[in-house]
Amino acid sequence: MPRQPLLRLLVLAAAAALAACGGSAPEAAPATQKPADALSARELLDATEAIEKLLAAERSHEAVLIARKLLEKAPAGSSAAPAANAIAARAFFTHARLPTSTLASDERKALLSEAAACAVASIAADERDDAKIAFAALLASGGGRSADARRLFDQALSIAANDAGLLLQATLAAVQDGDLDRARTLAKRRRDAKPRDAWNDALDAEICLAAGETHAAVGAAQRAATLDRDALEFRLLLGRTLRKDGRARDAARMLAALEPAARTKPALTEQLALALAEAGDLAGAARAWSDCVAANPGDPYARAEAVLAFRAAGDEPRAASELANLHKMPSGAAEYRRIAPKLAEPGR
Repeated sequence: MPRQPLLRLLVLAAAAALAACGGSAPEAAPATQKPADALSARELLDATEAIEKLLAAERSHEAVLIARKLLEKAPAGSSAAPAANAIAARAFFTHARLPTSTLASDERKALLSEAAACAVASIAADERDDAKIAFAALLASGGGRSADARRLFDQALSIAANDAGLLLQATLAAVQDGDLDRARTLAKRRRDAKPRDAWNDALDAEICLAAGETHAAVGAAQRAATLDRDALEFRLLLGRTLRKDGRARDAARMLAALEPAARTKPALTEQLALALAEAGDLAGAARAWSDCVAANPGDPYARAEAVLAFRAAGDEPRAASELANLHKMPSGAAEYRRIAPKLAEPGR
């Protein structure tokens, strides 16, 4: 199953928003009218500082454990709940961004869902920190909470109406939700706020793809790739639009011409392999995944896709070898569960 390009962009944007939020511990709210089992201001501050230190030390698993205990002691409606949810969202999201070699896909999905719920709960109606609100909106969108995401994006845009980065994120979220009228409105606002930026054309391409206007999508993606020739995101987008427009050979040719270091990134390999397969070159698609596995030996997603590609190409010995290697990987079981139904299909 191909990774979701828009979701990937939103997660990357959330990472940037997290950095923008800063790392200082939030001040605890006054301890008035809180439930009896709520945290004291001192306990909240100590837990927050402990989580921050663990995240800085790249010990996110321990940070998540403390965050979960913190949430148990800061029930909804307590004065500590917003701050506790804010730091918990950061802990869950940071842990979810661990490499695929150490975190299974189903665990990552659960963590992102938890992060989304906490982020939404951390934002008050009168919050004025647009970076904090944007981070919550991105997590809500990535966690499937469309209504919350839209409300939070609107709240952030009421504070920073012409912020190009925020408008980019809000537009991508609208496309992901299928609300193309909203996406077009936000994309126009972004183009007005930041003309001659390649992301404007990339957004047009995403909107056209979602609307089924594949030829127009190719043109917009080509403009983005021409404006910023070094950005792999736009080459990836161009490859995807060419495929959707029935030009798989053109997509494969363009992606295959990229430098090996770029071509073997899993997201790019996926588009290259799909293009090759759609053009009838199943052996070439298998080779693309083989190169990707060689460059990313610890990535279980790449290994699982290599299994499927070699099976489709009729190379059963190599498929069996890659499947055996997948079973040996720490997060291999989750990827095997993902591809098992495909392996059972007739002709696989």
